[in-house]
Amino acid sequence: MTTKIITENVQSLMRRKEITLEITHSKKATPKTEDVAKTVAEVTKADEKLIAVKEILNDYGSNLAKVKVYVYEDEKAKESIEKINKKKVIQAEIKAAHEAKKKAAEEAAKEAEAPKEEKVPEAPKEENK
Repeated sequence: MTTKIITENVQSLMRRKEITLEITHSKKATPKTEDVAKTVAEVTKADEKLIAVKEILNDYGSNLAKVKVYVYEDEKAKESIEKINKKKVIQAEIKAAHEAKKKAAEEAAKEAEAPKEEKVPEAPKEENK
C-alpha cells in the first residue's frame, strides 16, 4: 500500500489535523479502517489511538482509495469531539457480564464435582453420674 497526502488542514480549535490521503492498494480489496489507521500512523508519526478514520472512498474496480482522517493532539480532545458508539459500548458490557456469569457457573460446577470430605459422626460420649 502506498500513500500520498493530498491535503492537510490544521483545526486548532478542535485540536486536530484533517488529512486527506490517496491510498493505492493494488490487486487487493478496499483497505479496512484498522489498516488505514496504521498506515496513517506510520505516515504522520502519530499515535494510532489519536486517529479517527472518517471515510474511505473507492470507485468500483479501482485500486485507488481516497481517505479522510482526523489526527487529534491528545486523547482528551478526541474523546470530547468524537461520538461514542453506544451500541458497541452496550454490547461490550453485555459480553463482559455474560463472560462473568459463565466463569462463575464453571467454578460452581468444579466445586460440585470435587469430592467432599465425609464427616464421620463421632460416637456419643457417655456421661458419668
